[in-house]
Amino acid sequence: MGGDWFPSLGAAFLLGLAGSGHCLGMCGGIACALGLQQYPRPALALLLYHLGRIFTYTLLALLFGAALKHTLHMHPLLAPVLRTIAGLMLVAMALHVAGLWSGVLRLESLGGRWWQPIQRLARPLLPATAWWQVLLLGMLWGWLPCALVYSTLAWAAARADGLQSALLMATFGLGTTPALLASGMFAGQLQRLARQRAWRYSLALLLLLCGLWTVAVMWLPGGHHHHGM
Repeated sequence: MGGDWFPSLGAAFLLGLAGSGHCLGMCGGIACALGLQQYPRPALALLLYHLGRIFTYTLLALLFGAALKHTLHMHPLLAPVLRTIAGLMLVAMALHVAGLWSGVLRLESLGGRWWQPIQRLARPLLPATAWWQVLLLGMLWGWLPCALVYSTLAWAAARADGLQSALLMATFGLGTTPALLASGMFAGQLQRLARQRAWRYSLALLLLLCGLWTVAVMWLPGGHHHHGM
């Protein structure tokens, strides 16, 4: 792991934390439902749900990171191109969060193709009354089409290392969790906070910096020897 590893972990957590407002709109509904249903231990239900969600994020990053490592081993000249694309996805997400351009949302419409059959798998699990149902529900909801997740996944996979990519995405998932854990009781307050311009601009700036750095590090002298961020 390079010297940029710990800053990358910090950036991944901050991306998740700052993106909590976006996540509330995507996952907040199911999180609230789990928190309000007649489950013996609602807090445990929420924890299991988010554990399943983060597991899916981590698994996807592991697979994409490993696949990218193999691809770059076979075609090393693709490294700057693929990592530039990953950085530009973060820039596109930053523009969307700032309200300047929403083209990145087309990724969510593409993801809808596999989300519909996954939704059908999730329906029999509701209402979730057993721990394994809640955990499985979280794993399925991890596939929910989300431009922020897609952008961060591309950035994490740009490490071109399955383990490192997985750890970055798991850290991102952990960053999204505090707000979603609280959303069962404080959803209204958190959603109002997420609508505030300062909150949105802070996330946009963080996404923009991560994206620009991911692109720049590949084209600076010696940048081809660095990973992702």
